[in-house]
Amino acid sequence: MTAHQLDRPKSLTAMAFERLLESITQGEIAYGSMLSEKAVAETFGTSKTPIREAFFQLQSLGLVEIQPQKGCFVPYPTLEQVRELCELRVELECYALRLSMERGPKKLLKAVTRTFEQMEDMRDQYQHETYHRLDQDFHKAFFAACGNALLGEVYGSIDPRIQALRANFSSPNETLFDISKSEHAAIVQAIAQDDLASATNTIRNHITRVRDIYSVGISKLKQSDPTLAAH
Repeated sequence: MTAHQLDRPKSLTAMAFERLLESITQGEIAYGSMLSEKAVAETFGTSKTPIREAFFQLQSLGLVEIQPQKGCFVPYPTLEQVRELCELRVELECYALRLSMERGPKKLLKAVTRTFEQMEDMRDQYQHETYHRLDQDFHKAFFAACGNALLGEVYGSIDPRIQALRANFSSPNETLFDISKSEHAAIVQAIAQDDLASATNTIRNHITRVRDIYSVGISKLKQSDPTLAAH
């Protein structure tokens, strides 16, 4: 491979995919949105072909559904999908945390402590977009220190769906903010004390609480809009 090939700029498809992915995972493109190839292509200043290819990549991540003759739909997850995602998330995070505490405890503690301190700095000026990013960084630290790249890849494959749920249903409510921070504080303390049982128990409770928040949000949406019942 030549240096020229290594320096080759990203393709239009890659750029479209990254921009759409960011918009969906940050909630800018919310659940229930319908995306038109033509409209998105005009917005990005490109042809429809790279947009169509980007849609297929987003569909492979479980973020959109391509509906022939209609466009690309960003579906609301079902209650079962939320349950399954959170169950998998619990098992992956608890396992990664155990490996990290065995293989890279200093690296893990440094990473979660730094991220938690950034969360604490937001005490007087809460910005939910920034907090969601820090929340993501906190949990991904388990995989960065676990010594198993494949485990991190598996988590990475579901992380966009986790982010989209955060963006659509994690309220900037101050009470939830305080609860979330207290749970992250408990995890940091347990890691510092080498208390795996306490750390994993807090993670399970934390993700279960989050699952319930998402489930309530989806249920309320379906009650207010009967057309979502089929999704």
